[in-house]
Amino acid sequence: MKLVVLVILFIELTAAQFNRIFCSYNEFCIDITKCPAYKNYTEVKFRNWPESLRSMARGNLCNQESVNTTVVLSVCCPSVMNNRTCGTQGDDRISKGQVAKPFEFPWMALLRDKTGGFVCGGTLISSRYVLTAAHCTKYAAIVSVRLGENDINQDEDCIVLDGERECAPPPQDIAVEMKIQHPSYSDRYKKNDIALLRLQKAATLHNSVKTICLPDGTPGQRMLEPSSYTVSGWGMTEHGTMFDVLRYAVVPSVSLERCAVSVRNLLSAVRLDTSHVCAGGIDQIDNCSGDSGGPLQYISNTTSRFVQQGVISFGIRSCGKESEPGVYTNVAHFISWIFEHVDE
Repeated sequence: MKLVVLVILFIELTAAQFNRIFCSYNEFCIDITKCPAYKNYTEVKFRNWPESLRSMARGNLCNQESVNTTVVLSVCCPSVMNNRTCGTQGDDRISKGQVAKPFEFPWMALLRDKTGGFVCGGTLISSRYVLTAAHCTKYAAIVSVRLGENDINQDEDCIVLDGERECAPPPQDIAVEMKIQHPSYSDRYKKNDIALLRLQKAATLHNSVKTICLPDGTPGQRMLEPSSYTVSGWGMTEHGTMFDVLRYAVVPSVSLERCAVSVRNLLSAVRLDTSHVCAGGIDQIDNCSGDSGGPLQYISNTTSRFVQQGVISFGIRSCGKESEPGVYTNVAHFISWIFEHVDE
């Protein structure tokens, strides 16, 4: 019965042209059956929906596709993620360089284990949720998250701008309330390496603590392939030591086809697909400048904001070799899963 209703819904909804090419702030292009505004009506004939809801559905239709012979209709659905300040740096006067300045990547998170050490990176995607890699949550007892950090060894992170000294507020150390690891994560096959951390309390957002934007799930963003990305973090260098100060690097995009050859030669059990993204390495620069669980990000041409395309998952042999790119979990592939779990 539900399938019949969805087919009728498909015919009636798609009789009109798509009105939404991009979703607005706080919206994601999500299967209509998973959007709270409509999910109670998906087993009701479309003509019996309240007129206001029918009008809203038509206006918010953003994608239609066939998945395993089933037609999936997607609508722009509100969320607590992708707020109006997501992906914006603290000050556009900051000069670029390999060493990041305070306020430059305000969504960066450090994950701390029960021994007190920082073991992975992550990104703040809403005031209560941090996005990271599943291998970080499986193999380390993550107990808290630090936000708003730049130099781990400094009590106060400051920068001089236009002759004036500006200091960031103290970092926020917030306990982890819940770890949500993707249920199909496989370390052997390097699949579904993605997880969420729900914080015990909401982070206080300001210039040095902001959320990063995520792909909104529209076809345009899902198929986007930037020529280069930025990775950031305090992670391992090519010499195996950890940075005290947040750093970043620009890395070239690498096609899945080319990347798959490198992976297959070294990890015979691993098969890359659209749930992965590849980037780097060149001139000893790749995700060694980041952390496991940290972001692969790009600046959107339409919004001029940073959007997170990947989560640092695994590398191949050594850092920075042009023939050996890093492999990342494709965030766009998991937008529906993220949307379902981030509730506030």
